[in-house]
Amino acid sequence: MANESSDKICIMLVDDDPSMLQTVTALLEEEGYKVLACGGGKEAIDTFHDAVFAIVLDINMPDISGLEVFEIIKSKNHYVPIIFHTGYDEREKRIDIRRHFRPHAYVVKGSDPEQLLDTVAGAVESYRNIRENIKLNEALRERNKVIEEFNRLLEDKVKWQVEEIQRTSRLKRYVSPQIAESIVSSGSDKYLINARKLLTICFSDLKGFTEASESMEPEDTVNLLNEYFAEMTKIIFHYGGTLDKFMGDGILVFFGDPILYDNHAERAVRMAIDMREKVRELRTHWFERGCTIDVYFGINTGYVTVGNIGSEIQMNYTVIGHQVNIAHRLQMEAGPGQILVTARTLSEIKDLVETEEIKNVKLKGVHKPFTVYNVLRFKGGGHGETR
Repeated sequence: MANESSDKICIMLVDDDPSMLQTVTALLEEEGYKVLACGGGKEAIDTFHDAVFAIVLDINMPDISGLEVFEIIKSKNHYVPIIFHTGYDEREKRIDIRRHFRPHAYVVKGSDPEQLLDTVAGAVESYRNIRENIKLNEALRERNKVIEEFNRLLEDKVKWQVEEIQRTSRLKRYVSPQIAESIVSSGSDKYLINARKLLTICFSDLKGFTEASESMEPEDTVNLLNEYFAEMTKIIFHYGGTLDKFMGDGILVFFGDPILYDNHAERAVRMAIDMREKVRELRTHWFERGCTIDVYFGINTGYVTVGNIGSEIQMNYTVIGHQVNIAHRLQMEAGPGQILVTARTLSEIKDLVETEEIKNVKLKGVHKPFTVYNVLRFKGGGHGETR
């Protein structure tokens, strides 16, 4: 609604009787109101505006009936109070008009002027309250819009954060928490996608575990495996390996995805050496349980397919391909404590390690004999952090 044009409250007075129009105008102005005097219904309709706080309206007018004026003005402003000021004083007629038009009040002409002034004052106060409520409601609607927008942004932010948590949790299944958070925080959406890449794959397994578990209580078997896997996972993540899966007492790890390392072959071999050392430490109390268990490895470098493989129900981020199979076959051929690598892997680290050449190794499912290499140690006896 428009603001008031002055400090005085504007009252519209509509009456076709000039003397009545003049008398009531003077009465209202003396009371301190600004009067918008109209000599007919059409003039009232044309000059009505939102600064009018109340209308004193005659009913019986020659051009347009006050009742028609009432309906037209109410269609423009439903809230403005209209007081019928008329010579109709029959009770039944007044009741009928009130029932059908619901005016703010009905004042008979010629009655006590104070009655009209009190009625106008009541109408002004009522309309003032209505206007204040309208302003408050408008302010409330604007505030609600702001709140709705804030809630929408908050909902989007929460959704994004949940997705971030889910992405991070998903990555933490395969890589260290630090690497997972680094990948997600970088905003990259290129991780965990299907692709063909040059990677280094490592299979490890426990030699003698199956036989040992036959004489162990189930709880002891589970505890031993949990201890083993916990220690191995620490080492895997330390070197930036991606943990593909646990397979019974075996582990499949690959290097070079989702984090690309130029030295993924070196990382894989250093990891295997540290895992072998840790198993030797663990064996000291495994022996107390009658377990003669050792670990052995197969490591190969080559092009594989890496990505989410499975069904809608179960998906795994894994590696597949011929080079993966070779790594697995190497692990099956390895003896206790051996780390067997292919020539391709050795070519990446030949200046860093001491090896033992093993010729004419026949791998299951591979027709051509292989020359493979058993990694004895890193030169200088070092292991641990990559160079």
